[in-house]
Amino acid sequence: MRSTLSLVHRWLGGLVGLGLAVLGLTGAALLWKPWWAGVAQNARVPTDAETLAIIAGAGKIGARNVTLPSPEFGVAQAGLPHGGGAYIGHDGALLARWGSSWDRPETFLFDLHHHLLMGETGELITGWLGIAAAAFTITGLILWWPTRRTFRLRPLPPRFTRPAVILHHRDIGVVLALPILLAGLTGAMMVLKPLGMALLAPLSPSGEVSAWQAKPDLPTNTLAPDWPRLLAAAHTRFPDGETRMIIWPREPGDPFTIRMRRPQEWHPNGRTTLNLAGDGTVLLARDAPAAPLAVRANNALYPLHSARMADSAMALPLRIVMTLAGLGLALLGSLAVVTFWRARMPARSTTPMIPQGLGAG
Repeated sequence: MRSTLSLVHRWLGGLVGLGLAVLGLTGAALLWKPWWAGVAQNARVPTDAETLAIIAGAGKIGARNVTLPSPEFGVAQAGLPHGGGAYIGHDGALLARWGSSWDRPETFLFDLHHHLLMGETGELITGWLGIAAAAFTITGLILWWPTRRTFRLRPLPPRFTRPAVILHHRDIGVVLALPILLAGLTGAMMVLKPLGMALLAPLSPSGEVSAWQAKPDLPTNTLAPDWPRLLAAAHTRFPDGETRMIIWPREPGDPFTIRMRRPQEWHPNGRTTLNLAGDGTVLLARDAPAAPLAVRANNALYPLHSARMADSAMALPLRIVMTLAGLGLALLGSLAVVTFWRARMPARSTTPMIPQGLGAG
């Protein structure tokens, strides 16, 4: 059994280690995006008047959705068609605009981390890489246990020889096992929906989850948006909710959507949603804290994976832990690839070269 696990672990590392290293590095960088993206403004929640100004500014550029500023990220982020986006200030002024994910470093890194620059196919690959990271961690712990007495905590191998790298790989892997397992599983469960549903299914009866996720037919909306009335209706329905996202209809006749975050929610943008007609009539409201436990657990995956917790006291420690997980995954994955394939390279000949004509006596 141990030899089989060792074989699986080595081949897994050799084949997917580079992909795990890319996910680890990009993920660690994105955790700190608000501090290096270069768009720092007023890091606070906008007032009602500022929210209306942001909505107006986003509407002028044809935004499909806009996420309002927060104490973490001080500008609104608008989503535009064809992968474009924009940053909008509290006063509704356009601060920056881009046409694709390649135009800004933070959007490029997000696309690389989430899609590997390959769209939906890349997204599926990242999901399977998350499963590989979890499998890597579990098999590594099993293989490490008999050698636990040799444990030494070092940031880097003492020598870059294969035995030293392998010992260091095992020890660092044990230290970062839980953070890497958390990052890998939460990422895989978000991307591979059937996996997430299967793992969370025991938390709630399937009938309750199906009823919550059902999408009823809503009345056709033919009215232009009266945004003050829309926002007022949302706050009337959830007085303790904080408006976080505005989503415009995708098709004519669809309702407008407002996402709110209630105090009980971990998700920084909340999962409480309202579908409204243009005059502020509430057509459908979903109160996220009242959702079945399986749905609430699924809503917690993103804040855990991204370390973007609504509770700032929890956010910083989790961000540090997940940063270590990302850097550790990058180190472990890259070294696994190097040691695996170096071991399979033909050994160089050590026979000295004898000039022709000097070998005969």
